[in-house]
Amino acid sequence: MVKIIKNSLRRLMLLYKRILFGIAGILIRPDEKTILFESFQGRSYACNPKGIFEAMIQEKAYEDFQYIWVFRNVEKGKALLPKGKYKVVRFESFAYYKALARAKYWVLNSNPRGFVKPGKRQVFVQTWHGTPLKKIGCDVEREGNAVTKVSEILELYHREAKKISYMVSPSAYCTEKLISAFDLKACGKESVVLEIGYPRNDSLFHCTPERVKAIKNAMNLPLDKKVLLYAPTFRDNKHSEMGGFSVEQGIDFDLLKEQIGEDFIVLFRAHYFIAKRLDFQKYAGFVYDVSDVNDINDLYLVSDLLITDYSSVFFDYANLRRPMFFLMYDYEEYKNQVRDMYFDTKELPGPIVKNQEELVEAIRTYNPMDWQEKYNLFHDKYNYLDGPDCGKKAARQIIGY
Repeated sequence: MVKIIKNSLRRLMLLYKRILFGIAGILIRPDEKTILFESFQGRSYACNPKGIFEAMIQEKAYEDFQYIWVFRNVEKGKALLPKGKYKVVRFESFAYYKALARAKYWVLNSNPRGFVKPGKRQVFVQTWHGTPLKKIGCDVEREGNAVTKVSEILELYHREAKKISYMVSPSAYCTEKLISAFDLKACGKESVVLEIGYPRNDSLFHCTPERVKAIKNAMNLPLDKKVLLYAPTFRDNKHSEMGGFSVEQGIDFDLLKEQIGEDFIVLFRAHYFIAKRLDFQKYAGFVYDVSDVNDINDLYLVSDLLITDYSSVFFDYANLRRPMFFLMYDYEEYKNQVRDMYFDTKELPGPIVKNQEELVEAIRTYNPMDWQEKYNLFHDKYNYLDGPDCGKKAARQIIGY
């Protein structure tokens, strides 16, 4: 009964939002020089929308544009933006739907609501949010998702493909997977993918020691220890009605502190789908929960090494040429029952380990020279287009000047 009531309320709320969007579209016509940015459905000021935005506000050609940012928390969003006259609207408010109607250009990095569709005079830039290792969209074949069936995923991505005017890509590999995942061929849109590098990574190429120190000081991190960033992805099959997607810790932090705590601190970054967080109070001074840090690039910059699993974070982190370790303790289950992957993990430019003992040993014995050739091959295939000005390239190709 509770589930039925929840679903009914959800449908009513979606209908209400659909009506607001429809009203806004009737009342307002697109403005040629208004552009709207949204990152992770208003959760952050980050990723490719941020990269394109920050490139545009530095260019004279776009100084007469009106910029609108979407946030769930408006006040927090305003504080994150650089100084300037930028409009901020709350995600899924009437002001949000009016902003969608007003903006000729939409720059988003995730799928919007199904009823949110651009008009004929509008340009929808679906930047996406990472190079995929695990299969996404129409390429998903496993029924391992606890929330969404494969048939529903296919319907969602086919629907979204029809909206897209442009996508951005850091490699021929990523272009191929985006075309496949969104089935862009089915609607004759293979050419919408701009192979120009990821704007989200521009800031990694502008790193300075002063910037790193400033980030560490702002986060109250010790300056005398190495920084280990642990950023696992969520598990599609680990979900409950009450708690949402659950954290798959994968590491015993008590034991890890004994093993490497003298030299390292750990930054733990949960995927944004994770609603229920772990309590790290007992690990104070060793494990820092950085799940709410706005831009993950700041975490990349301050970290000395990365531990991940099937998340796309390692593609971006690879631009820094720092050590990476892949903790795949549930590899067989994930590959065969949950998502499967686009390529053989043998291509990964770092040790693949199955448990914590192997992980610690790999960290202790890591030799950069052993991985240099694999790193070069990885870079040449997956992120060779990334650089300091991909945001500028994207803006020029999308807007035209």
